[in-house]
Amino acid sequence: MILYLLKYYAESKLFAVLSERHIRNIQIKRFRKIFEWARKHSEFYRIVYTEAGVMDLKIETEEDILKVPVVDKQMMRKSTLDARTTRIIDEKLVKSLTSGSNGIPLDIYATKQEHFTGYVRTFITLKGYNPFKPFILIGTEELKEKAEKESFLVFVQRYFRLFRREIISVHNPPEIILERLRNRRIGVLSTTPSCLKILVQTAKRRNQKFNVKRVVLSGEKIDENDRKNFQYYFQSKIIDVYGCVEHPSLAWTKPNGRQFRYFANAVMFEHLDDEEEPHNQSKELVLTNFINKTMPFVRYKTGDRVKTQSAYKLLGDVEGRVDDVIDLGNGKKLFMYQMDAFTEIEDIFQFRIVQNKEKHLIFQVVGSDDCNKTILKENIQKCWNKYFPEYSIEIELMSELAINPISGKFKRMEVQC
Repeated sequence: MILYLLKYYAESKLFAVLSERHIRNIQIKRFRKIFEWARKHSEFYRIVYTEAGVMDLKIETEEDILKVPVVDKQMMRKSTLDARTTRIIDEKLVKSLTSGSNGIPLDIYATKQEHFTGYVRTFITLKGYNPFKPFILIGTEELKEKAEKESFLVFVQRYFRLFRREIISVHNPPEIILERLRNRRIGVLSTTPSCLKILVQTAKRRNQKFNVKRVVLSGEKIDENDRKNFQYYFQSKIIDVYGCVEHPSLAWTKPNGRQFRYFANAVMFEHLDDEEEPHNQSKELVLTNFINKTMPFVRYKTGDRVKTQSAYKLLGDVEGRVDDVIDLGNGKKLFMYQMDAFTEIEDIFQFRIVQNKEKHLIFQVVGSDDCNKTILKENIQKCWNKYFPEYSIEIELMSELAINPISGKFKRMEVQC
């Protein structure tokens, strides 16, 4: 496994200097292999490809790839686990689950080699990272912990003392978490932006700062005002990671960088046009995972919106979930990426848009500790009127807005059924 990881890392470095033409050619070959493997060994893909008439398709060009049907989580759920996988399910495989925060979780299987955990893939790209020094994770990692005990990671942790971590439960009060971090020099701290934002609020009240070399954040988009506070109170460089269980650690930024980079040797990205807004720069992300042959993901819709990016070796900003949409009526919709306008209001600590059963829109907001609530409501109303003048909204001041206890994430949109 160590040799595999070294080979994987060396190959990723090679891909970083190859031309777009060379990378495209290699990706076409790798797509052909995973496509042919999937249709030969997976009943799910055989059915999908037979119905689409592509069982005998030969992948030679990018145009051929576009003939392959796109699949998604809902399609996979309708099939059996045995149909989705290409190997017999046994104790030698590693089982992971999607968080289920946007629907029913999906079981995902991989060999120990295919599974090799996402944060390791990310950390090995960090200049100066010491894999022998434990990092700190603040989160809800029970399912991932179970999966990693079945994987090779536990072996390298136990016998090579590599990639070890100290876990602090996100369910602890923020004062307790900060006490665990106080008076320590921390190399890497990993959590979600929502969790760190709550810790910053508490640190601000207590006039505390912390010594963290790198903060690795994942699971949500980072607001720029929050980024500044993270850097100030943790005296840290911020690394943003985007990933999903279907392909852990898809992309990451350099410390304090803004642009996502990715392992082009492990995954291929595509972007689907929105049928209702074909010219929108924000499109649905489709991936093909070249690594996992046990449970292939070939032209798989992730359910995330990203901005298209002209630079081939970069991934555009992640704008949110495709299903984070509110139907405003008359053919108009409210999308997650449009919520960025409200992040410029400094007195907002947290907010979300709720559409209730009567289709009324409610702007729920938690203000900062020292804000003037009257002025806060006025600023929110002005911002709303600027972008959505034809729709009315009720502003509701809240004392707190809960983070999803399963995923550790915070959703900015909610439609009540």
